[in-house]
Amino acid sequence: MSIQRGIFVTSSVQRLLRIWGWPLAALITVGVACGGPGNEQSTTGPPDADAWTVAQREEDARWLPILATQDLAVGVKRIAFTLEGLSANEELPTVRVSLFELDEDRENPVSVQYARFISYDPSVGIVAHGHANASVSDRALPVGRGVYVVPVRLSAAGLWGLLLDMSSDAGAETVRLRFSVRERQAAPRVGERAPSVESRTRGDVSALVELTSDPEPEPGLYVLSIAEALALERPLLLAFATPAFCHSRTCAPVLEAVKAVWREFSTEISGIHVEVFENPDTPTRLVEAEAFVAWRLPSEPWVFVVDAEGVIRYAFEGAVTEEELRSAVEWVVQEGSG
Repeated sequence: MSIQRGIFVTSSVQRLLRIWGWPLAALITVGVACGGPGNEQSTTGPPDADAWTVAQREEDARWLPILATQDLAVGVKRIAFTLEGLSANEELPTVRVSLFELDEDRENPVSVQYARFISYDPSVGIVAHGHANASVSDRALPVGRGVYVVPVRLSAAGLWGLLLDMSSDAGAETVRLRFSVRERQAAPRVGERAPSVESRTRGDVSALVELTSDPEPEPGLYVLSIAEALALERPLLLAFATPAFCHSRTCAPVLEAVKAVWREFSTEISGIHVEVFENPDTPTRLVEAEAFVAWRLPSEPWVFVVDAEGVIRYAFEGAVTEEELRSAVEWVVQEGSG
């Protein structure tokens, strides 16, 4: 374990930073609040008021950050946010992210780093559909050109905040985001055993259209149930996604990344795609799949990389790139053969 100016950076955090594509040097910890013109607070209210309480976007602000990560709990997490108001041809602003544990210190950030942008495929759409109940998947997540992502270590439950310094040639703005962190996330966590549940396979249906909303499904991802795959005692790449009905419009590109990585490692790992809905061929009255409910997933998509002993080693909520998945799978395969 290494120490970097007042914060503990464990080996697991270092490994996740490498998987996520950030060098360790990108995580800068500081002991004082950030200064300089780029950190002027966009606030209203009395001068001595708590900026985190009264922070608002200025009326003429260009961008409105919206948190896209649903399941925030103590531990290492990959937080994603979008910028509402970011037009299609506009230069992408650089976003510096300062993380605050607001219950402890509202002046001095825990860490400072630059967010990475993952673009969406503009051709990805969403099929008109209805739900049989008020399922969590009904909640529409922000849709735009893409998402900014940052890896963070949330050390305690409570109120946390992100101070976002956004800048481009068009101007600079600073906005705060507040969010609550729970002791435990709803979804299965890294380090836990993967829930061994039954999921439908191509042997349960007459055609893949009954099993997935992917217009170009990879048949190999529907051979095994989750329980069957875990019983094989080999690594597993597991995706929960609904390409046709995904409000965030990230399911389709994420599933494409899963397909590409699984094809590359198919002789060494098992691969499964679980459609979020039990009846994708009946879009007017969708019912959540039993396996999706059993895994307690509050959003979609999710991708898990499970080792040969059935332990979750990586969990990605929302957008994830092919490169990130490949690195995660490579690590799990190498650990298993070491």
